Amino acid sequence: MLKQFEPFRPQLLENWYLDFPPAQVTVHNVRTGQQIEEPSWVAAACKQVALPERNLYTGEILTVPRTAVEKLAAVGRAALEYKAAPDTLVFSPFCGGRIVHYLTAQLFIRALFKQAGFPLLKPPVCVHIPDQTTQVEAQALSEAVIQAGARKVFLYTDPLSALLNNVHKWKELQTAVILHIEPQDE
Repeated sequence: MLKQFEPFRPQLLENWYLDFPPAQVTVHNVRTGQQIEEPSWVAAACKQVALPERNLYTGEILTVPRTAVEKLAAVGRAALEYKAAPDTLVFSPFCGGRIVHYLTAQLFIRALFKQAGFPLLKPPVCVHIPDQTTQVEAQALSEAVIQAGARKVFLYTDPLSALLNNVHKWKELQTAVILHIEPQDE
């Protein structure tokens, strides 16, 4: 029988998404006009943890080695310098414009907002989502952006140039920050 409340587990990394190509992420501050572009590489300091897991067929408890993220070392192009560092993984928390590792995606977005001169007051943020995004994926991206420091999130599917041409038509978006995640071909 499963316990009703499991103890907190650190964010774990599975090997299957360490090889995803990075997305090209653009952060544009509408108020200042400053724009930065970074690949979605994240260098995360990791440690090996052994977690107890129950075998569903036999019921015995096994210890399974997993990789847990402790903290972020660098984001963007600077993360590639950590590729050869021990106990550090370099990977992309996005695949096809969607989040595959929530915690590192949130920290990545927060670090980019800081680089782009994110204002002290929480502005609205426009986030690009791919056309075939499900509601769950859109909700995960919205929550990550809000936890990274946004007050309100607007989702859009248009190209970045079209949004930049039309952003001044909406009063609420004149102080916005635009987060455009462009997936790369695999």
